[in-house]
Amino acid sequence: MPILKPSASALAPGRAATLTASGMSPRDRERFFFFMAMMMKTGQTTADALRAVAKAFRTEKNEAVATAIGGLAAKVSQGKSLSAAMLTERSMFSDLHRAAILAGEASNNMQKSFEILRILEDKKINSARAGMAELLTPALMLVLSLASIMNTGTNTLPVMMKVHEAQGKPPGVLPMAIMGFTGFIANYWVFIVALLVCIAIVFWSLNSNPAGRTTLHALQLRVPIYGRFLLYRTYTQMLLYFPYLIASGVKPKQLIPIMESLATNIVIKKRIDQFNHVITTGGSLSQAMSRSGFPELIVTPVSVAENYAPSSGSVNDVLIEGMQHAHAILERMLNDTHARFIGVFGAILWLLGGAVMMLDMLSIVLSQA
Repeated sequence: MPILKPSASALAPGRAATLTASGMSPRDRERFFFFMAMMMKTGQTTADALRAVAKAFRTEKNEAVATAIGGLAAKVSQGKSLSAAMLTERSMFSDLHRAAILAGEASNNMQKSFEILRILEDKKINSARAGMAELLTPALMLVLSLASIMNTGTNTLPVMMKVHEAQGKPPGVLPMAIMGFTGFIANYWVFIVALLVCIAIVFWSLNSNPAGRTTLHALQLRVPIYGRFLLYRTYTQMLLYFPYLIASGVKPKQLIPIMESLATNIVIKKRIDQFNHVITTGGSLSQAMSRSGFPELIVTPVSVAENYAPSSGSVNDVLIEGMQHAHAILERMLNDTHARFIGVFGAILWLLGGAVMMLDMLSIVLSQA
């Protein structure tokens, strides 16, 4: 349950205390977007829709979220746009959420914005759940195996080695090696922890300045499989917005705030500057997508569709269909990459955990031989 805390303005003298939510669970956020899409579909105003959704959360005893949504309704009633009102709830809504609402306001299609946000939130929840479920078991096995071999090397093997020596038998190579390794860890754990803290401080320092953050983000993209997964995930989310925004009359240049909000990686965000440059200098959408790093397999349907005039109205429905097809292709590639990432790292964790457990058992057996 989110915790209520006073906003900064509420602490000013002579002003009534207002409450903001200090967080919102992904599932609550997904339901918020779903309820708002329903309210928009019925033709309600944004303020009335927010009040109705706040009432729904209040009936579920989720008072923190209900109060925050009620605050949004009050600001919208005073004449603020929803995207501007959401700036006061940064712990609940990210730049991506605000950019999507801003695009919905510009295209006068708020319902579609909330529907897409719900889809993205649901995919995020399912992706996190699937990744944790498949990596948690082998990771836990590795941790327990390491704890077991540490206990064996520091407590069990020394006793068994003394019995071995009393019987006049030579010590085994593997038990001695494990005793030496675990003994080193036990004797110098303070220095090891200090080294890890230093490494953490170095990474924190790099992440605290733009140049260092750029270096870290560039390294992220070079990680096998994971780097490609980051690229595909970002571009898939972008293509989810493009078709409906263009269908609503949004110009390609107006897509840039959405792209910048979706690109959490600085290196990818710099590629979006290329998108801006191509569009500003009169280039086509497909050329801008190609320069900003979209895979050519995705750019091709868009470039083909750009050469055809719209069959009806002023909106190029062929282009929209091409972008929807490109999104389907990229989403398939993203799912394949995600499955490969989980499979590879899951297999590595299983192998490491099994190897440590095998060494633990072999050391005990050999110490008794």
